Amino acid sequence: MEFKTHPGEVDWWFWAVTLALIIAALAGWSWGYWLVIVVSGVQVLYFWQRENSLAGFATQVRIVYFGFTLFGLWPQVRPFIYAILLVGTFMVTFFDRCVIARVLKEMPWNKARPA
Repeated sequence: MEFKTHPGEVDWWFWAVTLALIIAALAGWSWGYWLVIVVSGVQVLYFWQRENSLAGFATQVRIVYFGFTLFGLWPQVRPFIYAILLVGTFMVTFFDRCVIARVLKEMPWNKARPA
């Protein structure tokens, strides 16, 4: 697996900021959970506007990720869900690998889309 960063791209900064906020939240800064939810919601809106469609692949990925962040509203599962999000966001930010994108690519409505 090759180490990749794309600091010139807005997409990368969304993930990098989200990663920093998840780390802060898991380290004890409770506002970090709320800010992860806000940044993830902003990503949905940004990609919806950019792709001009909720069905756009990048928008779909952000919608699913946003859905996972909402589990943080449930305090009993918050640390577990955010630990999983930490690993996934780290993989996207530094290795350009996304499990959510991989799963969505296999959905019937995305079969015809390029990888």
